Amino acid sequence: MTAATDEQAAERSALRHALSELDARLADVTSRGPGAYLRFEPWVEQLRTPAAAFLRPDLERRLARHVDADDSFARGRIAHVLAGACGVAALPALLRARESDRNDDGDTLELTVLDLFSAWPEESTRLVLDCLDSADPRTRRVGIWGVAVIDFGGARYFGVVADAASDPDPQVRAHAMSTLGSVFGVGDPPRALAVLLAGARDPAPEVRRSAVSALGRSREEAVTDLLVACAEDADRWVRFWTAWSLARRPGPTVRAALERLAADEDGDVRDAARTVMGLPVAPG
Repeated sequence: MTAATDEQAAERSALRHALSELDARLADVTSRGPGAYLRFEPWVEQLRTPAAAFLRPDLERRLARHVDADDSFARGRIAHVLAGACGVAALPALLRARESDRNDDGDTLELTVLDLFSAWPEESTRLVLDCLDSADPRTRRVGIWGVAVIDFGGARYFGVVADAASDPDPQVRAHAMSTLGSVFGVGDPPRALAVLLAGARDPAPEVRRSAVSALGRSREEAVTDLLVACAEDADRWVRFWTAWSLARRPGPTVRAALERLAADEDGDVRDAARTVMGLPVAPG
């Protein structure tokens, strides 16, 4: 073996040892808590080097295992290592991990993905658009999120999100509604409004909730009329979001709808309506 080969072998051995040390510490839940990120930093930073790219299969297996175990801390640390070691090549595994991410780790995984989006915009865009073509609805939901981040104002990819509002999966449609109700909707405001109005009549309650919540930003008369009708929705969370979306809208029909909601059978709906109307909320 040459000196260079010996040096490379020694470096790989050291990186494998660092990964084993990180594994051992991640397995010790007593090491979590305040200051945990700093305590793990020596092993994480040692592995965040292109020289550790050969560990990609091992890191991806660990990431998937921590996702399955719903261990957000371990998932975040391994995701950070994977991104530092492999760059954009880590993005497919990180996007898969985000399919079940509940953002219960201070958005660590999301921030790692965003860093890769920023560093490799073209490749990231291609991968995100591929997500939208997936047969798995969870992957399509990640695709909607990714497109909204990459194309913040909806200037380039508004159409693909608007089309997702007709997806067969209600969760995908709900994600599309939320996205179109954000700044992304300025990519085509008339179409965004039309899609949201249709979403408020969707047979799936989760879609109606997202659409009604998003419509609170619009002051169009047609929106107000629709929201007044939504005060009678069978789903309590649709009624809840209707109360908030009716806030600061004038007119006797709005007042009558809020009064009905303030007497709703559901306590959360009543509290929302009473808050909007400036009335005292019953103590819990």
